[in-house]
Amino acid sequence: MMHKNFYFRSFQVAVLAFILIVMAGCSLYPSIEPHKPTSMPSTIFTNLVATDSHSKLVDLPNEQQEATDGQSYTGASDKMGNVAADSQAHYSEFDEIEPIEEVLEKADSSIDQEEASSSIHEEEQQQSMKIAITFDDGPDLKFTPQILDILQEKKVVATFFVVGIQVKKYPEVLQRIEAEGHLIGNHSYNHPNFTKLTREELADEITRTDELIFGAVGHVPTIVRPPYGAINDANYAQIEEMDKSVMLWNIDPRDWDGSSVEDMLENILANAKDGGNILLHSFGSKHVENTVTLLPLVIDELRELGYEFVTADEL
Repeated sequence: MMHKNFYFRSFQVAVLAFILIVMAGCSLYPSIEPHKPTSMPSTIFTNLVATDSHSKLVDLPNEQQEATDGQSYTGASDKMGNVAADSQAHYSEFDEIEPIEEVLEKADSSIDQEEASSSIHEEEQQQSMKIAITFDDGPDLKFTPQILDILQEKKVVATFFVVGIQVKKYPEVLQRIEAEGHLIGNHSYNHPNFTKLTREELADEITRTDELIFGAVGHVPTIVRPPYGAINDANYAQIEEMDKSVMLWNIDPRDWDGSSVEDMLENILANAKDGGNILLHSFGSKHVENTVTLLPLVIDELRELGYEFVTADEL
């Protein structure tokens, strides 16, 4: 019985001693606080940008974050901290936030400049919209003077491709064309198809007309319009050898074919463009009367659209 009591008391003493040792140990160490999450400082982002992809951020005790040079590195090694300092200096311009008023002011200024540039571009585009009205087959004593009257009233210049046999009959009308500032072109002597002429015949058609024009106004044209627009490569080459240029057209309202005034106006407005060259006639058809009626209407419409009327050589 006494033997059992001895072992029981020894066990109690051992337990008591263990408790005392544990209590003594706890008094020597501070309590451990749970980790508190903190917001990531901006330098950590810089470190992430500046370091190699395999580098990892580590949490260090606060006392290890103080470098010997007095700089503080947060959440990285000393090497990463040095890189961060350089990177921070490099990216320092992004640390300054521009006031919203200045941002809006610059945006408004940029918009104003774009609008001004767009407006200037539109004005230049409008100024560059040039179109020429040309008249073939004259002069004559009936329709050509009526056309000249309208052009004078509207203050519009035009181009007249004249035929030699008509110049021979009415040199005074050609002189009026010249005096009122219009351009004169050579439209052959007899109005033949150039592609059916020999070299000698083509040269004669142009030369005879040049001589008649020179006799009336004192100079010869530098542009030639082939009758019917019929021309081949050999004709082109021969005319260039004569120091002249071929001038055709790109808008044909078919006044020579008896088209109505309404149809001709619609045709011209639908095909009008910068560099447009309109084919009309001042003689050579019984339908020229429609051309005279059309002329003031088309001038007003094109002018309202912003077109400037020029002679064919200005296109």
